[in-house]
Amino acid sequence: MSAGPLREASGGGGGTLRDIAAHLEVSVSTVSRALSGHPAISARTRESVIAAATQVGYRFPPQGRGRVAGTRMVGVVVGALHNTFMTLLLQHLHDALRSAGYQVVLLIDPMTEAEPLLAFRPLIESYLDGLIFATATLDSPVVGEVRRRGIPTVLVVRSVDDVDVDTVEVDNFRAGEEAVRHLLTLGHRRLGFIMGPQNTSTSRSRVAGAMRAMQQAGLDPEAAQLVWGEYTAEMGYSKAMTMLTVAQPVTAIVAGNDTIALGVLEAARRCGRQVPDELSVIGFDDMPLAGSPIVGLTSIRQPVEAMARTAARRLLERMRPGQAFSPPSHDVLPIELIRRGTTGPAMNSLAREAP
Repeated sequence: MSAGPLREASGGGGGTLRDIAAHLEVSVSTVSRALSGHPAISARTRESVIAAATQVGYRFPPQGRGRVAGTRMVGVVVGALHNTFMTLLLQHLHDALRSAGYQVVLLIDPMTEAEPLLAFRPLIESYLDGLIFATATLDSPVVGEVRRRGIPTVLVVRSVDDVDVDTVEVDNFRAGEEAVRHLLTLGHRRLGFIMGPQNTSTSRSRVAGAMRAMQQAGLDPEAAQLVWGEYTAEMGYSKAMTMLTVAQPVTAIVAGNDTIALGVLEAARRCGRQVPDELSVIGFDDMPLAGSPIVGLTSIRQPVEAMARTAARRLLERMRPGQAFSPPSHDVLPIELIRRGTTGPAMNSLAREAP
């Protein structure tokens, strides 16, 4: 069977099909068929080949990319669409790329494993000129793999460890600091944190900033209630119910984003806790609903349009001839605390006690 674009050489200094075959002690034809999605190859073998290809640094050759001329398409990878912040980001990315003459293809997949990359390979290799990842875990194997293959790539919102790739994000460390300092100024001492996934840069940096703010105020970060989960209102509701139904509940909750914060507000209502008199709540993103009179959520604003336009600009620069492996850029945009009606002074005298 012919390997098509999967030739013996990697086409860019990485591993070859023979390297993968030797690594797994299988034939080159088996490797070729696994990478091309041949139905005769089992899912287990295909997963092993993908993992080995990543280890040896296999990269599809340049002649395997861009076979369809004049497509001018960019792929945007997102994990899910339940977050309003993400839909706003997508709209601004679409507008910025369309103004530059590019169509946008939306890929909805968390991309936490190498397997999806194989599934999307025909699209990426044949039609897309570049990729923008709006989702990534700290140890994502996919971002490093597309970078090794020479595919122009930009990360927006999140960053990854140990991969040289263009990144556009906000100052999440300072965002965590600002959220906690705001609550401490209001007299709160029993703090709860309901954050997003622990293996994301946004959660990690925001918690790190929050913990430093507590330390600088003379508080023990270990005393704070910290839980991790998904960026959903359901998760915010369930975790907040646990925090609010103990003998000494927290007086303030920092939510990993505004969607989680909405779940926290519903839990407070269910528990009969008045916001902000008995519980202060602060979120991140400042999505449009946060500013509505009904919600009035205190939130850390991210400049979503600026993030999208910066990411689009960086990708356009990366897609220029000869720029695929030039040194990466790292843009860190400022954040802003937007105070509304869900945060107020800690009324419980116990909340004001010194640590």
